[in-house]
Amino acid sequence: MPVYRCYECSNVLCNDCCINHDKLTDTEYHTFQSTNDKMLLNNKFEVSNRINDMKALPGGLLVIALFNRDKLLTYSVSDKQRNEISVGGLTNSIAMLDRNTVVVMLTRDYDVANSIAIVDIRQKQVIQHVDVTLDLPPYSYIPMFYTDDQLYISSYSVITVMDMSGTIDREIDLGFEPRDMCYDTKAARIYCIDYSEKKLICIDRDGNTIFTFTDPGLTNPKRLTIDNEGYVLILCHEDYNVQNIKVYRISPDGKSGEVIITGKLSESKRMRSSSICFHEESDEV
Repeated sequence: MPVYRCYECSNVLCNDCCINHDKLTDTEYHTFQSTNDKMLLNNKFEVSNRINDMKALPGGLLVIALFNRDKLLTYSVSDKQRNEISVGGLTNSIAMLDRNTVVVMLTRDYDVANSIAIVDIRQKQVIQHVDVTLDLPPYSYIPMFYTDDQLYISSYSVITVMDMSGTIDREIDLGFEPRDMCYDTKAARIYCIDYSEKKLICIDRDGNTIFTFTDPGLTNPKRLTIDNEGYVLILCHEDYNVQNIKVYRISPDGKSGEVIITGKLSESKRMRSSSICFHEESDEV
């Protein structure tokens, strides 16, 4: 019975054939997806290092921060063109300012965030550097988003709210350390992953809890994003060897959830870090 689809071969496979596929075809980089998934893989590309963060800009342009790199990578989904933009520091996380501009958190020595770069993606240049000082959490990623002329930056159990000059407006004490967070502009809500408790926590911009979502299927939640209908999409590792991945979709009211995407990676392509983003114009993850 076919249960997996091989993206590279365009074939459907039973479970045993999927397990033996790499040995039989002498390949080790093929990607497998369940035939029951609600969204199907339609594009794949390789990068030179693991991905810290990525965001989707209008027109199908992905902006990618790679680990231990001082350049942003841009990739066009439509024509598969790649470009690099020097940003003056090791890239960590990305927040979108507008259709053409992003903010990039820059780090030094893997443990301290020392500045942010405001980058014009179309012009391929840094507009401004702003000094900040934040300690990197143990998982070496600093979640952040931009709204109403302010940056919301999470470090350990605190969200720091600052303007674009680096002046701190206030701090929100969460009581837990978010592995990732994102902002729903329409509903004015912040969604956070509490990795240690395997929870999705929805809060307002003052830190008040709106709802908490838990489910046995929410295993090893890593990163999250929001689709056009306000559903939260969480990228999870199925198990601790990170060979199997899934995307868990949670309703805007926090009352239900389901798996919509699964993936099975070859042994040699296990992911130690992950990222996910949603493209509003094309409804693509």
